[in-house]
Amino acid sequence: MAISVDEFPDNQTSITGVCLELLAHPLQTIIYRWNWKSAVLSAILRAPIFFWAYLFQKHGVATAVGAMLAQAFFRALFGGVNGSIIQAFRKVQPAWHAVFTIPLVLAAFSHVIEFTVSAAYDAATGTHGKGKAIMVSVIISIVSAIFNLFAMRRGALLVKDESGQPFWRDLIRMPWIALEFISFPLIWSWKRTKNRSRPNSSDPSSDQES
Repeated sequence: MAISVDEFPDNQTSITGVCLELLAHPLQTIIYRWNWKSAVLSAILRAPIFFWAYLFQKHGVATAVGAMLAQAFFRALFGGVNGSIIQAFRKVQPAWHAVFTIPLVLAAFSHVIEFTVSAAYDAATGTHGKGKAIMVSVIISIVSAIFNLFAMRRGALLVKDESGQPFWRDLIRMPWIALEFISFPLIWSWKRTKNRSRPNSSDPSSDQES
């Protein structure tokens, strides 16, 4: 039986379950659900890194622009794939299973390809500007992948989902989601401390106090 693109694979809540669905139905989840929102943001965020890295190493404006365009194309293509995969894992429970596996795996895989693209560009132009740019890009990849997962779990940056939220509304929500993302460790620690300080509900003394 064919699987609806809108339904796939939101019914899966485990790492193993989503992985098996992705392997079984790559067309539905990676091609049909190619995440153009993530593609746009990835290209906008990464391309300038390579432009400035090549420009600061005095390779010339034309070479810097070429490096920026090469990375923009690669990141637009692969950023959409990353986004579709992250979207597939957004309902995994517990959430930390996805946070500590998917972003790291995607970052490692994408930067192998990114290094290949940059090495080919350097070989063609006789330059050597990829080192620092890729180092910065690796850090951004891990943070942005975790942020994308965080945002998607809150209904933002999704494509072909049941809500059909337009991209402009996602962008309006970004400042608040970013603030929530930055403050999440502090809020999580505060809630954990608060829960530990509460008396055990099974303790008879706590029942008397209440």
